Amino acid sequence: MMHVQPYIYSFVIIAFILYRRIKRSIGFQLFKVRRLFIRAILFSIIAVLLLINSAVHPISYLYDAIGIVGGIILLSYAQKHSQLEMRESLLYYRTHIWIESIVLFLFLSRFLYRFIQIMKIDPETQASYGKHFASDPLTMIVFFMLATYYIGYNLYIYGKGKKYLETKPIS
Repeated sequence: MMHVQPYIYSFVIIAFILYRRIKRSIGFQLFKVRRLFIRAILFSIIAVLLLINSAVHPISYLYDAIGIVGGIILLSYAQKHSQLEMRESLLYYRTHIWIESIVLFLFLSRFLYRFIQIMKIDPETQASYGKHFASDPLTMIVFFMLATYYIGYNLYIYGKGKKYLETKPIS
């Protein structure tokens, strides 16, 4: 039983984070410039670090490129279906429910897959498991797809929201 206890705490924390992520991903979100920039910057930094790390395995650049192309496809579709809406003098935004669902599915499925893989490994080798993250093709594809989508979409919403607020002043 003691061996399972640390996983219970981790699971509760992860479940809370996932709940917040799902709640924030589906439906209208409040337009907050700071949040949009922080997301774009964090994903950009992580993406650059992973691109640098891909030099160890140059074939990884192929997986990175596939993810970037997939992210651009999601982004272009999301841009076409984005909506802005004023509610009680606050601006909200959202994209198409299918794009939100696809992005959430990609994130959750890959996250749960990796979590299950870690649970199967004995505790002695878990510490070195993270070293293989950047060499896993599917993880890199999904990450770069999500990173490209989030970086592009957050910057797009910032620009669109800024123009919207300039043309429709808050009363």
